[in-house]
Amino acid sequence: MFRALTALGLLVWFSAASGQPPVSPPGANALRDSLPAESEPAPLLIPGQPNPVDSTELNTPERARTEYERARRMEARHPAVAIVTYRKALRIDPHLGDAHYRIGMLFNTRAQWTEAAKSFSAELVHHPDHREAARELGMALARAGEHERARAQLERLTREHPDDAREWHALAFAHQQAGRPAEAEKALRTGLRIAPREFELHRDLGALFASQGRDDDARREYAEALRLAPRDPSTWLNLGNLERRGGRPDSALACYRRATRNDSDFTLSYQGQVQVLGELKRTDEQLEVYRRWLKRKPEEHGARLEMVQLLLALRRTEEALEVARAGAEAAPGSGQAHMIHAMGLAGVGQVRAAVKALRESQKYFQGTPNDVARAERMVEVLRAAAPDSLRGFFRTDSLARARAVARAAGMVRVDTTAAPRR
Repeated sequence: MFRALTALGLLVWFSAASGQPPVSPPGANALRDSLPAESEPAPLLIPGQPNPVDSTELNTPERARTEYERARRMEARHPAVAIVTYRKALRIDPHLGDAHYRIGMLFNTRAQWTEAAKSFSAELVHHPDHREAARELGMALARAGEHERARAQLERLTREHPDDAREWHALAFAHQQAGRPAEAEKALRTGLRIAPREFELHRDLGALFASQGRDDDARREYAEALRLAPRDPSTWLNLGNLERRGGRPDSALACYRRATRNDSDFTLSYQGQVQVLGELKRTDEQLEVYRRWLKRKPEEHGARLEMVQLLLALRRTEEALEVARAGAEAAPGSGQAHMIHAMGLAGVGQVRAAVKALRESQKYFQGTPNDVARAERMVEVLRAAAPDSLRGFFRTDSLARARAVARAAGMVRVDTTAAPRR
């Protein structure tokens, strides 16, 4: 029987393997599948045989547009595949409008700001009048820390379009990212003179005030934003953050719940709820929020990891396994989901199954060596804690893993004479 790793020990094991502390705010230790947007392989050409007809020469605009529409349909559920498909469309027609811009927006969702900026720049090379791409370029540069380039890009837009509040809003964002709150406030107020009923400007001015500790000013701007857009979840979230910081957790919780009611897919409002409920030691309510969150968004691996960690800390190991298993079933192609499943399996002493789940995770982490190495470290911790009865199992696993690595590296043979470490 596997007894060496207690529930709390599992938390330490998983944290050590992942490089994350065992207790952290929701979302802070969320794992990420880093699936690169790879190009499709070239067709096989046989010497002595005529090359296949280049179908891109046939109806090129139509074929490019078809690939573009395919990519649009894939964006929500398969963003990496969508990027590949957009690039395929651009190989057919390098001047295809909007494709580089859509790629940039997808990189934004993956927090790959430098890649996003490159895509927006490419859009502007072919379509210099693409205002959205120009604005997003400035914001991506600001997020990437290229503050002077961001400011130059967005100030140029405000000079060219001084009556467009969106350009002033973007410039304010760049100033705030660069730590220039006075300039950010000035840009936001300019935007509000142009569009006084634009609730996002009021909301972001409130957030700017909140970041400076000007809580009364922030509250006033949030109230105006909610008067203009009473169902906006982001304003309710910001107001909740303000209440929480002011030591009013019940009021904060009410704001977060209001945000969730207005948008049941709004991840940050769930995060706010579980954080406050955790601080208040209202564990059953906290777990219920996790359940609603994961029912709505089953592929939120960070939330699932947090819930599994919490259940293990409470020694509710069977529940932890149930939650972990559901994640692997919901996202069978996710390395994180299989890794979290391994954590749940180890929690109930199913060592063999835990190792199998970790090996499964490594298949989907190919191309992200840090994730592969993390899974390997977790196997090593399980090996060190396992009883002698599992020595043969781990020896077999080590040999199988060595062969798999050798095959992946294109090696001809593997020396299996050395005994693996226990």
